[in-house]
Amino acid sequence: MDYKRILTLHYTGGMSGREIAQTTGNGKTTVNEFLKRFRECKELSYPLPEDVTNEFIAERLYHKAGKSVENELYRDFDPEEVCRALTRKGETLKHLWKKYYAAGIVDGKRPLSYRQYCRRYQNWLGSRNVTIHIPRTPGVSLELDFAGKTLWLSDRHNPEKKTKVTVFVAALSYSDYFYVEGMTCCDIANWLRVNNNALNYFGGVTQTVTPDNCKVAVTENKDWVSPSLNKDFQAWAEHNGTVIQPAKVRSPRWKPNVEGHVRIIDMHILIDMEDMTFYSLEELNTVLWQKMEQENRENFQGLTCSRRDLFESEEKDALLPLPETVYEYMERKQVRVGQDFSFVYDKVHYSMPRKYLRKTLEIRAGAEKIHVYNEHGDLIRTHDRSYTPKSWVVIPSDMPTEYGDYGYWNKPYFLSKAERIGPNTKILIQNVIEKFDYPVQSFRSSYGILRFAEKYGNPALEECCREAILYGKCSYNYIANTIALYAAADFAPDDRMKSTLKPAYEDTTVTGIYKDDDAKYSLESLLNRQKEGDRE
Repeated sequence: MDYKRILTLHYTGGMSGREIAQTTGNGKTTVNEFLKRFRECKELSYPLPEDVTNEFIAERLYHKAGKSVENELYRDFDPEEVCRALTRKGETLKHLWKKYYAAGIVDGKRPLSYRQYCRRYQNWLGSRNVTIHIPRTPGVSLELDFAGKTLWLSDRHNPEKKTKVTVFVAALSYSDYFYVEGMTCCDIANWLRVNNNALNYFGGVTQTVTPDNCKVAVTENKDWVSPSLNKDFQAWAEHNGTVIQPAKVRSPRWKPNVEGHVRIIDMHILIDMEDMTFYSLEELNTVLWQKMEQENRENFQGLTCSRRDLFESEEKDALLPLPETVYEYMERKQVRVGQDFSFVYDKVHYSMPRKYLRKTLEIRAGAEKIHVYNEHGDLIRTHDRSYTPKSWVVIPSDMPTEYGDYGYWNKPYFLSKAERIGPNTKILIQNVIEKFDYPVQSFRSSYGILRFAEKYGNPALEECCREAILYGKCSYNYIANTIALYAAADFAPDDRMKSTLKPAYEDTTVTGIYKDDDAKYSLESLLNRQKEGDRE
């Protein structure tokens, strides 16, 4: 009833209850009862204030005084607590009612029967299960999900062998324009690939992306305000300049558009493809895309435009531009830098500077490059990726100075180093190398001999080598045992050392200054042995 109109017709127009009933189509008794209640109401009078509504008049005239008998006699319960309890595995409404009923009469109030308990809980549930229409803006949101139905690939050689195909769905929230693609593996690499294909199909990027709570997109979503995203999917979003806003867990209404498309795809596309036989994913996707294009071009029911028409006319230009390069999936892995100044990935060694020795780093490996990050997420360096097992990718500056030339050790290398010290050193190194069947067997000895120049100086090593050649003692041990003598004598290239040692070997065939090459004597002990007549 339009109470305000009835009052106007009665008080302003002077019409009776019968005339008002004929005019408004209400019952005569109902109109007269209303006018009687209005005259008896002390809170209302005609003319009515401007802010008085029909709802306000109904509350004042027809409100029942007093409390409900049910509320007075029966004990209530907390429906929110019941709702939370039902989320536990195996919990039922019947079991919760039994626990409620077992408490008996409390404060003079009896428990509700099972039917009353269920009715009151359902009324509360219905009051909170409400929806509102959210207006959509072009180019703002893209919703992601998987179709409910799955398809299968057959094996030509084994008819009983089947491969499951999951159908990925991406739908624009404004125009309902959508993209689908079959996947045989739903890992992160394939997830990023189909998302790249979806953006390429739309020709742009939306401001936000709303995925389902699948593990390849969201790792944890206890609090929908701040969910934990998959690192690779987050990197994909940053590369494309968009933001990921996952739907609330078990809340399909947070992504209603793609949920509607899942239903359409299941009923209009996949139901027909279930009876088809496919032997390859490419063949299946070809048919799937043909049906997708057909569905996108069909007019909306009751309208003269299709999803594609709405997308082309209103949403396409509102999308953000695609980045210059397509996002490349990077495999993430924790590696440890070993004692050899390298980490191993895919059976290949990659060098690192000394400061990262024995530290754990994160790598992100793409098809061409391997990016290395420290524990704070800062990029350290980038290596070219190698696919040769057991190979080494080395940056020379990473190697310590004492090992920097190790990779270049060969016969010409040591001869050239020796020649820079002196001709006798070069002859001695040549003799050391020729003692072995293979040159590589002499490299450690040659390296050790040449290092004495750093400690004792080039002149001392050169004279020591000259004496070693003279006595036929071209070995590392001889140099190691005698180099200190020449350094202690403050050698200059003359015959002082020879004249000092002359009494020890004149008129005698000398094969060596020492009987044992491993023995070490100072210059003072050698001269003392001379005086005692030891002429060995």
